Amino acid sequence: MSARRLIAMRCFTPFAALAAVWIGLSTAQQYVGEVIPNSLPPVGNAEITYFEIPGVLDKNRTAAANLTLINYYSHGQDGNRIVESKIKRAVIIIHGLNRDPGTYQSNMQSALAQVTTPEINFDNVVIMSPYFTNGDDKGNGYPWNASANNQYPTVSQNTSSYFVLDTLVRYFDDKTLFPNMNQIVVAGHSLGVQTVHRYAVLGQHLGTISPVTYWVANPNSFIWMDTSRTLPTTGCPTYDNHRDGYSNFTAYPMAYGQALVNQGRPAILANYNSKQVAHARGLLDTGDDSSGCEPGTTGINRNERFFNFIKAFPISSPDPAGRNCDTADLVNMGHDGGGMMAVPAGRARLFEDNFNGDGKRAYDSGYRRQQAGDDPFPDPALNSTSASINNNTYAGNLTYAGCYSDSANLRSFPMQLFDNSSTTIELCTAACVSQGYSVAGIEHSSQCYCGSAMTYQAQRVIEGSCNMGCAGNTTEMCGGISRLSVFSKGTPKILPPPSMPETINGNWYSQGCLIEVSDGSRALAGPATAGNFMTLENCANFCKGSKYFRVEYSAECYCGSSISPLANLTNTGECSMTCANNTLEYCGASYRLTLYVDTTYTAPTTTSSAPGTTPTSSGAPVADCPASNNTVVASNGKSFVVESGTDHFGQELTPATVSSFRACIDLCSSTAQCVDAAFLGSACYLKSGAGDAVNSPNVWGARLVASTSTSTTISSTVSATASATPVTCPASNGTVYTGSTGQKFIVECDVDH
Repeated sequence: MSARRLIAMRCFTPFAALAAVWIGLSTAQQYVGEVIPNSLPPVGNAEITYFEIPGVLDKNRTAAANLTLINYYSHGQDGNRIVESKIKRAVIIIHGLNRDPGTYQSNMQSALAQVTTPEINFDNVVIMSPYFTNGDDKGNGYPWNASANNQYPTVSQNTSSYFVLDTLVRYFDDKTLFPNMNQIVVAGHSLGVQTVHRYAVLGQHLGTISPVTYWVANPNSFIWMDTSRTLPTTGCPTYDNHRDGYSNFTAYPMAYGQALVNQGRPAILANYNSKQVAHARGLLDTGDDSSGCEPGTTGINRNERFFNFIKAFPISSPDPAGRNCDTADLVNMGHDGGGMMAVPAGRARLFEDNFNGDGKRAYDSGYRRQQAGDDPFPDPALNSTSASINNNTYAGNLTYAGCYSDSANLRSFPMQLFDNSSTTIELCTAACVSQGYSVAGIEHSSQCYCGSAMTYQAQRVIEGSCNMGCAGNTTEMCGGISRLSVFSKGTPKILPPPSMPETINGNWYSQGCLIEVSDGSRALAGPATAGNFMTLENCANFCKGSKYFRVEYSAECYCGSSISPLANLTNTGECSMTCANNTLEYCGASYRLTLYVDTTYTAPTTTSSAPGTTPTSSGAPVADCPASNNTVVASNGKSFVVESGTDHFGQELTPATVSSFRACIDLCSSTAQCVDAAFLGSACYLKSGAGDAVNSPNVWGARLVASTSTSTTISSTVSATASATPVTCPASNGTVYTGSTGQKFIVECDVDH
């Protein structure tokens, strides 16, 4: 098996790359690569040929073997190989998910054949379609594993798709081979254009003589150059990871563009803004092929994502005759690559703009326009037109406020009034006003929603997403799929995000989020109530006289004076459901409990009391946290440092119910394996190991630091014997050191506060 065989980058990880050092055009040449057996279908007036890609230097600057790129390459009008000296334009078209370069080559050649200008033809326009293989292409091309680089041959694994595109652009810009070259176009549709767009963002400046245009048609997603997103990122922690952002770029297996990314997001954006991008948007392309949550944070479908992207990162044409003129063509077409190439706007960008090197280009195509900023190179005869807007006034003086987002998990209105086949704007607005509401929304042609404000998840989106006629009057627009046509007096009020208030009714304090016990019992075993009336305040009133209350699943309230030791704390974010009757408060979730404690609670007997106030036989009471934070407590010959609001990962021992923080520390000191205790309410969690510290605001922690000869109370001058041994880390970690003035210090190696 030859060391030169193969190429290329997996198309759906196209922008991953490793360092590639350019070593000259001497080995970058069409027709001279190794002939690789394959079963690609033939395309008329084109041949399957083999482009030699120069090997790149690895990190040790060791030369690598050259590689071969399988590709389709168009012929001249006579059916023979095109004459390089006649070529004025090169179009490199990147295939999509199906890795079918023949289809893209055929579609692009069909579009060229439809150009009506005689001087633009197959003799002076060359079309090239590279074949980027992956492991699914056995029998068609050379198989390789999915990763950021080519995986075969194993002697040369430093080549990336970006380096390949750099090589092709430089090749066509070589005036010794193509003396009449005026324009190079790197084009793509669907998944292939996600390669092209990300290459435009990250690709280095090659200093070409010929201008380079990036034709971007109907991508499923765009890479964002800052951390903002149009829609909520709740539930999508990876929303900014590469390949949708740059948060984890250093962890991605690539080094191409690393220097640029290290300069920060503004540098990335500046690099992108220096490129000439021709956007082609099929207005009927409202599909979504996302495999992850990330694209959904920028829009519900491909059409919405495009308009949200150019709103976030405006496109412009400062010099229409220059090398940095963005364009935006709006086409009444769906997700049809061949169709997008063949329409007049597609032919203009791909073949006609700057054909003779004179800077001439067509105006933006497709009017009426959809939103402000979508017309960087406007047609002076048409640019005053815009998408029509509903200017009518309805019941209660409500007027159209725009198209807003909605979803089943992130509702934008607190209440749906009705859903029927007679819905019109007039019917819904009048019904909401009659119920005392000032905002109305209609979704999916028939669903009427009401409120005095919209929830924090509501975001205004493009008008084109509210594209469904009303069920009772199809001449009116009544929202869309997960999109609301909203009516209000002016801009609708948007409520702030819900929270877990620190205090309720003055004396109830938040204890965080608990996991409900799984053995069929309850974390709180006292009285309970439930209903759509539920708020944290209602539950607090219901549980008056109890030490604790907790709310679960939005509408369930439970009371109790002790917490089951089987109920464990978890991240507060897991209590994510808003209260049934107050969308500004969190009321637990499924098997998740929003917990509060009454700090004024007094136990009915004298044998127990509020946490931290009852002395035990082992020693004096321990003051409540945070007052006792970082002090040392002695118990049964052992010393514990108090850590307010801190829990530790560790091997859990058997939990217990105790009367006070002091009792929890005593229990740990008398348990042979215990080195850490976490006190929550009346639950004492013992642990045989103290792992990484976890911020848990409602936990009172005590960590074993040393054994002592006598038991002491909490104090800044606790008795301990100073050692003459030098204090060194890590040997002294966790020990108590007595200073010359009698002050005590806990040694914490590798810890700063």
